[in-house]
Amino acid sequence: MRCFVAVVMLTGLIALGVGAQAPPVDVEKLGPQVGDVVPDFAARDQFGREQTLKSIMGPNGAMLFFNRSADW
Repeated sequence: MRCFVAVVMLTGLIALGVGAQAPPVDVEKLGPQVGDVVPDFAARDQFGREQTLKSIMGPNGAMLFFNRSADW
C-alpha cells in the first residue's frame, strides 16, 4: 500500500511539473519596454472613471503599473 501511495504522489508531482524547468522568457516580447513611448489610451480606473494618458500625465511624466488580478 505504501508503494502505491508513493507512486500516486510521484505521478501527481510529475503531472504538476514539479522539478521541471520552464523555458526562458524573452522579456523584450512581453510588451512596452522601459523608455518606450506609450500610445494614447482610455481606460477605466478602480472607481469607474475614464482615464487617458493625458489625464494622468503630470509635470514629470507618469508611471503606469499593470497588475493582473487573480480573478480575471
